[in-house]
Amino acid sequence: MSGEAAGEQRNNGIDVFRGVLVLLVILGHFSELTQRQNLLTWMGFGFRMPLFIGLTGYLFHLERARAMPLIALLRKYYRRLILPWAVACAVHLTLTRDLNWFSPLAIILWPPFHMWFVPVMLAFIFCARISSLDRTMLFALAIPASIAAMYSFGVAHMIQYQPWLPDRRYFIYPIYFTFGMFVARHDSDPSKRWLAIGVATVGMLWWIRLYGQVAPIAEVAAELILCVPLIGFLPWIRKVTVNLPTISRMGRDSLFFYLWHPLAFGLWASLGVTGLPMLLLALSSLALICGAVARRSFLRGILGVQPPPVALAPPPFRAFDLELEAQEQTL
Repeated sequence: MSGEAAGEQRNNGIDVFRGVLVLLVILGHFSELTQRQNLLTWMGFGFRMPLFIGLTGYLFHLERARAMPLIALLRKYYRRLILPWAVACAVHLTLTRDLNWFSPLAIILWPPFHMWFVPVMLAFIFCARISSLDRTMLFALAIPASIAAMYSFGVAHMIQYQPWLPDRRYFIYPIYFTFGMFVARHDSDPSKRWLAIGVATVGMLWWIRLYGQVAPIAEVAAELILCVPLIGFLPWIRKVTVNLPTISRMGRDSLFFYLWHPLAFGLWASLGVTGLPMLLLALSSLALICGAVARRSFLRGILGVQPPPVALAPPPFRAFDLELEAQEQTL
């Protein structure tokens, strides 16, 4: 199904959730770029990208991907993710004067700044696609592999990481992606919801306590205790009805906002705008550009913007699968 056809089948709760996550990413990068590290930035660092990875696994339709020829799946993600990511990488490397003959390989193995998410996500998707294991077995294998990588390489602070190895997130994040896939086909137990909230709260308090410390071993346990229960809440989030159109729009076009917000920061900073005005102007300009590009198919494909939604009522028995297909089209 095309993006236009699937547009109206999107779940607003998921889009709002994803919009909040991408906004937290932007706020975190704003703090990093302005050298204003604080407790709130540290708190966001503990869960925002693990949840993004978990959400990607939750929305990934494994059975449909396996039914497609591998080249067709590659073509699908080329249009949706690879092309806009490659364009954003080329712009980033050109501006930083790091573009060279080895860049095509380097951006995959050692992506610059925030560009790691797309190749890491695609690596998980294609590994799941070519595997013959079911969701439960993939998750079972990812648990020891990811935890071992976390204790070997660290999560917030690196542990003796060798520069010749690919980006460490290829190794530490499979647990969140596969758990997201597992959750998508197993309804959460409402009776355990408060237990999950309690466990996640303990994880957050532990993570907060680690602020200002260099304790890589403790960070692993704190992040897992915080993030795994939160990913388990995704089926409940899918059922939440909330009307936040601005945040929902950011969720629909999370790829665009994710890829291009550092450039917006840089452009406004080059004009002498700093601090909170720079943040507000960057978000406003991105929103305006996103709206203008949405109606131009050529620019949409280059910049990673979703087409405007078109109403379509799905058959009830396929509602969830159509919803996954629509949500899967963005970051």
